[in-house]
Amino acid sequence: MEATRGRRSAGYAVVVAIALSLVLAMAAIVDQAGGRTLSDHADAVYASSGKQPAPSLLYGLVYTVAAVDALLWLLVLRAARSHRRSAVILVVIVILVSASLAALLLVSSEYGARIFPPLWGVLAILPTVAGIVAAVLLRRRDSSAP
Repeated sequence: MEATRGRRSAGYAVVVAIALSLVLAMAAIVDQAGGRTLSDHADAVYASSGKQPAPSLLYGLVYTVAAVDALLWLLVLRAARSHRRSAVILVVIVILVSASLAALLLVSSEYGARIFPPLWGVLAILPTVAGIVAAVLLRRRDSSAP
């Protein structure tokens, strides 16, 4: 019973990671369609250098991070539901990749300024946090299984 509950909880945590990846994509769609905060921030960063940023490239990077995250978490979900012991290894690898992608948005800089506002990095790191919860639950499930 405990193993089934742990398996189900880990699956829910992975679904949350997928949903949070989609939230990042949706935030980018909304911002690109209306708010343009990312574009405005980039304009401010590049203004001192006299360069004109390409907003489509910046939004494209955010979309890529969101899509890669969602696809990787879908793989983890499939592995977790198949009850493979390798799911723990896969979730750790995906956590590392997801965190690296979030770090890309958090620390990318040019001309001495961050290209992406911190909000985008925070939104990108949230799936990783959910993935860490899933890893703990999967590990706990594997250690309690006979």
